[in-house]
Amino acid sequence: QNKEFVCRGHDYERLEAFQQRMLNEFPHAIAMQHANQPDETIFQAEAQYLQIYAVTPIPENQEVLQRDGIPDNIKSFYKVNHIWRFRYDRPFHKGTKDKENEFKSLWVERTTLILVQSLPGISRWFEVEKREVVEMSPLENAIEVLENKNQQLRTLITQCQTRQMQNINPLTMCLNGVIDAAVNGGVARYQEAFFIKEYILNHPEDGEKITRLRELMLEQV
Repeated sequence: QNKEFVCRGHDYERLEAFQQRMLNEFPHAIAMQHANQPDETIFQAEAQYLQIYAVTPIPENQEVLQRDGIPDNIKSFYKVNHIWRFRYDRPFHKGTKDKENEFKSLWVERTTLILVQSLPGISRWFEVEKREVVEMSPLENAIEVLENKNQQLRTLITQCQTRQMQNINPLTMCLNGVIDAAVNGGVARYQEAFFIKEYILNHPEDGEKITRLRELMLEQV
C-alpha cells in the first residue's frame, strides 16, 4: 500500500532467506531487483510489488561507542538496539569516469530512514515516517571509508591486547587488506585523486577535508 518498513530479520538470517520468507507471505507480489526509489507508475499500479534491501543501523549512543574502556559486548548491544534511524548507500559516478582511478568521480547517494518507533520493540518491524537523501562527494566518501577502517583496526587491536580474541586471523586479514590492497589500490588511489595540485586548486573549499584525509592516513600508519 505504498508504505515502507524496516524489519529486523531472524538471527543470522541471510537477506535471500528473508526475501523468500516475505514472498511466501505475499505470493502474488512482484519482487523488485533494485534499491532505487520506485517511479510513479509502480506507486499507481494495481499489481503488488515488494522491494527488499539491507539497511545499516545508525546508533543513537555514539558517545558510548567511542568511549574507551567500555566492553565490546556493551558496544555491540548499542550498535543494533534502540535504533530509530537506518541508512543505505547507492554509489554512482558523476562526470567522466577515470578508468585508472574511479575514486575521483565516485559519489554516494545516502538515504536515511527515520522510523515511527525504535527497533526492536514490541514488534520486529515499524513503519518509516521520514526519508532524507544527501549526496556525499568522492572526498567525503574517502574520509568515511578511512574512519571506518581505522575504527575496525582499533577494535581488533584492543581485542588482541585484552586476549578476547583467541585467533588473530581477523587482525591479520584486516592488516593485509590495508597494507597490500590488491582489489582497488588502497590509500594510494586517494592520494592520486585528492592530493594533486589540480584537485586542490579546483576545490579550494575542500582544504579542511583534505587535511582530515591526510590525518586519517597518518593515523592508519
